[in-house]
Amino acid sequence: MRQVGIEDVSAYLGLACIKVDDVFLARGLDPARMANLMMAQKTVALPCEDVVSYAVNAARPLLRRLSGQTRDSIELLVVGTESGLDLSKAAATWIHGLLGLPRTCRLFEVKQACYAGVAALQLAVAQMSASGDENAKALVIGCDVPRLACGTTAEPSQGAGAVAVLVGSAPVLAVAEPGAAGYCSFDVTDVRRPTAVDHIWDPDLSLMSYVECLKTSYADYVRRRPGTDFLSSFDHLVFHTPFPGAVRGAHRSLLRSLGPISPAAVSEDFTRRLEDSTRYPAHVGNAYAATTLLALVSLLDHVKADSRERRIGVFSYGSGCSSEFCSYLLPAAYPRQPADSGVAAMLDARVTLDIDAYDELALACDGLFAGVADYKPDLGVALRIAAAAGAGRDLLMLEGIEGHERHYIEITGVPA
Repeated sequence: MRQVGIEDVSAYLGLACIKVDDVFLARGLDPARMANLMMAQKTVALPCEDVVSYAVNAARPLLRRLSGQTRDSIELLVVGTESGLDLSKAAATWIHGLLGLPRTCRLFEVKQACYAGVAALQLAVAQMSASGDENAKALVIGCDVPRLACGTTAEPSQGAGAVAVLVGSAPVLAVAEPGAAGYCSFDVTDVRRPTAVDHIWDPDLSLMSYVECLKTSYADYVRRRPGTDFLSSFDHLVFHTPFPGAVRGAHRSLLRSLGPISPAAVSEDFTRRLEDSTRYPAHVGNAYAATTLLALVSLLDHVKADSRERRIGVFSYGSGCSSEFCSYLLPAAYPRQPADSGVAAMLDARVTLDIDAYDELALACDGLFAGVADYKPDLGVALRIAAAAGAGRDLLMLEGIEGHERHYIEITGVPA
């Protein structure tokens, strides 16, 4: 079987952000909980942005790097999201058309809360492994733009983002390991979104389910891959990162369940194998289906070069719940050149909002949700923020909704 894996990545993480401690101060939240989050900033979506515009803006830089022939070889588009726009029509259909992908392309949407992005990636790897065309490619996009949960316990960690991943038989970034995966799924009501506007979250139950799924899916991985040792088999780790503090706690719980270990050893292991993957999520917040993919990009951008092949353990959790622990390989001598997805520059270019501007955006976004028939955002907000962020590439924005029909427009003056 030929090698298949990740050939390229790109992302879109918004034009604006707010400092998480500003949200805590404005909402009168417990400062001790702020330290537990381990977050610095979170992305704030604009009133003219939705899951389609985020996904398109994430994928465009990657597609621009491809030749026309390679673009035409994309035979699969899978979008993982819980921010769908329609009960029948997949968000992938809008995204497919706006990206100008070939009609000879299979497309669909995956929904399983935050697990959807990795689920989409694993499905794409499987199809590319079975494809009769060794030059075939798949485009995976994990993306979510949730309504701002103002005044709730979810607000400080709730972000937005989209990550695009090109999958094929020239995996210069990460090689998939066929069959190297363990699973854990069961019915739990930790997070529910029963309507387009309701977000019901039990944070304690969600964290307990996360830890249970990590332990059980890893145990299932070991059952399928006898001889696996958590401490020695994985050079790097990537966990779903709703906030870095959740990752630190889950990592500690798993290590302690495997045998006696000192607090100092737990801390050293987190720093050595996990911390790099939390760097970008700490400045974006929980982007749901995009989050584990963003953590993987964070690792790929920060990992140091080595002459040997290295293994990455990847854990993804989706409320409700379904989860997977799988593994990918960093090629020997990766990175041959310093890896740079462009994410760091994108995060630095965002406009930092004060709490008043943030609340104004939240109020303006309140009328944008799945199922709304008519909606007209103020594009001037996006243009002003884009100008403040600096000049650069064009971006797609939502121009408006008329009779349930969504219309998109290009704006300029956005950082590359």
